[in-house]
Amino acid sequence: MTRPADFSDMAFCHSWRSYQARLLEEIDDHLKDDKLHFVAAPGAGKTVLGLEIIRRLGRRTLILAPSLLVRDQWIARLVTDYLGGAVPDWISTDITSDAPIRVSTYQNIHTSRTKFLPPFDLLCLDEAHHLRRSWWKTLTRLAERTGCMTLSLTATPPYDVNASEWNNYTALCGPVDAEISVPELVRSGDLCPHQDLVYLAPAANGRDYQDSLMSERALFDDLAGDDALLASLTADPWIVETQTHVAAILDNPVRFSAMLVYLRHNDRPAPPYARRVLQVNDADWPALDWHWLLTLFQEFPTEKLPPDVLTRLKGAGALRNDRLTLPPPAFADRLHLLRNDQAKLDAMPDIYATERAARGTRLRMAILLDRIGKTNLRLPDAPPGFNTLGVFRHLLDHVGQTPMAVLTGQFAILPDALGTGLEGRTVPGVPGYLLVGGAQHSDAVSRANRAFSAGDVEVIIGTQSFLGQGWDAPALNALVLGTNLKSFVAVNQLRGRALRTSSTQPDKTAHIWHMAVVPDHRTEGDDIDRLKRRFECFVRLDRDARAIHSDFAVAQTVTDQNALAKTRADTGGSLADEWQAALKTDSGPKAKLTTRTVLPSRQRLQALPVPALSFWGRLAAEFGRPPSVSQAQRGIERLAKMTIASLSELGDLPPVTADLIPLVAWDGTTWQVGITSTCKLDEAIFHETLQQMFNPVDSPRYVISVKSGFLHSNFQYFAVPDRFGSHKDRARIFWRNWQGYVGRGTLVYTRTVDGRGVLQAARISSSGRRTSTRTRWQ
Repeated sequence: MTRPADFSDMAFCHSWRSYQARLLEEIDDHLKDDKLHFVAAPGAGKTVLGLEIIRRLGRRTLILAPSLLVRDQWIARLVTDYLGGAVPDWISTDITSDAPIRVSTYQNIHTSRTKFLPPFDLLCLDEAHHLRRSWWKTLTRLAERTGCMTLSLTATPPYDVNASEWNNYTALCGPVDAEISVPELVRSGDLCPHQDLVYLAPAANGRDYQDSLMSERALFDDLAGDDALLASLTADPWIVETQTHVAAILDNPVRFSAMLVYLRHNDRPAPPYARRVLQVNDADWPALDWHWLLTLFQEFPTEKLPPDVLTRLKGAGALRNDRLTLPPPAFADRLHLLRNDQAKLDAMPDIYATERAARGTRLRMAILLDRIGKTNLRLPDAPPGFNTLGVFRHLLDHVGQTPMAVLTGQFAILPDALGTGLEGRTVPGVPGYLLVGGAQHSDAVSRANRAFSAGDVEVIIGTQSFLGQGWDAPALNALVLGTNLKSFVAVNQLRGRALRTSSTQPDKTAHIWHMAVVPDHRTEGDDIDRLKRRFECFVRLDRDARAIHSDFAVAQTVTDQNALAKTRADTGGSLADEWQAALKTDSGPKAKLTTRTVLPSRQRLQALPVPALSFWGRLAAEFGRPPSVSQAQRGIERLAKMTIASLSELGDLPPVTADLIPLVAWDGTTWQVGITSTCKLDEAIFHETLQQMFNPVDSPRYVISVKSGFLHSNFQYFAVPDRFGSHKDRARIFWRNWQGYVGRGTLVYTRTVDGRGVLQAARISSSGRRTSTRTRWQ
């Protein structure tokens, strides 16, 4: 460390909230990797937490923020909450100064990356989810060059980015060490009670959607059962003389697998020697799908595909410039057939009427959308689209007396009464409203926000890009998410707009409305699947179950679901009591958000290692019967214990003690696996490792092959998790614990010719396995 910093003048002027005190008490537990990474929901006071950590560590610090506004907030908090209003001379916004605390922006440090910086020992990264691509590279180099400790703060970690981006993020920030969750903040009164409501709209063009599904099915059936292709595969030397071509097959097991999947789909028997080459149980072969068709076609030169197959591929747009895409682009994303539908526009007045009936004049609604819709501004007679201008006009037609405003990054639309002194122009076809842009845009937005708080504007319609980040409107109590976003960061930032408490409404409750368009009256389709992924991004109050968790559920029909949503909105007055009831668990004041790995109840037998079962469990498996609940629990517990022991021996978890034991529970439909740990990092490492064993095998360096069966051979495969696969000595640690806790098997290195065959068999056998993660307050 360079010379220490003297922060003796700093003293927090207020009392710490319980969750803030908990996090501060845990700091020493998280310092072993020189990376502190804290997640704090909006309203948790993460800025003052960051300042307190800086004070306690006593290190010269560089604080970086995503914008000048946030940068200045750090200085303001330091002055008002720690120094009694006095501005010290030991803080600077100049990164080249030698001040004990320097505060700047990510963009400034990136553009100044070639400049010399006086030494510092702590790098504080605010809103760390912004660290992607160029900023991440600059900061990674800076951290490596200085050898500094990092302190990362965010409300929304980018949990759902691809593996490469997540690895980059955690390499710089470290794994999440602790989290101040939304339920904690609701319990303490720092966020308001709220509920998430789902409104479904049947598509007017649902027939087009169904026609697309039928066309895709017809194309797939034609390609999957082509007589010429089937004859060609049946006569292929790899099929006719498998034993003779073993070396070539093991050199390209993917091609052989695709051939066998196609033949099995058409009820053609696999060659007798195939099971010795790819040791896959008959029941474990996957069904033919687009993935396997694409794999098969890509293994053959285009000109060698049967003429009928080529004609169908070209006709469907799947083959262009010798590039094959399956499913064809026309079928890959059918959501465009449901978007911008009149059904979504018609939903807006219905949702507004529901909220107005429930809240009366206290309603403060915001509708966030993806696009502005300038066409509806230039051409007032054009059909309204599902955008800010389209929704604005549609609401005017149905609830015209309601005072509204439109806020985008380019212009604002205000009632004439708010436009006094502003230079704007009238909105074509919309009397009583003024459009303001240019230099007065900021003033117009401020007026709209003040009017919204006072009740002179009841509905604000805006783009999520403009209002999604930084918009502070505590009066907001009904938020409609009319966007297509599903990323963890974006969804939680948008929801966070509505969750803030309001000093003028001490009893405030908030409703967040989520929308989906369905092809017909049933609650299914691509838009529903998108909504399910969105709901995995946050925990919510389940009023029926009286619980707080991340599950998603809708009624079976559109009518039933919308009736339920309206009833929920109408009974929002009891939300505060229902939240407090759900927050009270058997854990008492120690209740927290816990993570569980979820294993589906109908996982195939190969998902659970047979050697981990008792004799009777292994005997049942021999005859294709699933293990009993007690047998399955015993097997899963052994795997979980083996995981803990292996990670402990590796040094990634603390030594195995009574405080670090697996939790395995059966809820009647799924298995839920967790660990008794108060450390967020330990919990994350455990689940990551366990899920890599239970998920489909991808491309690990080592695989464990298990051969079982009294009367005939069965094969099971499990990936050696990444933490152990990087080196042979690490793999042996995992293998040794496997033998001790689970039982027999063979450790296979997959980077050899024989190993490639085992790897492909593992991929096929494990393709039907899936795990998920469930978060619950308990």
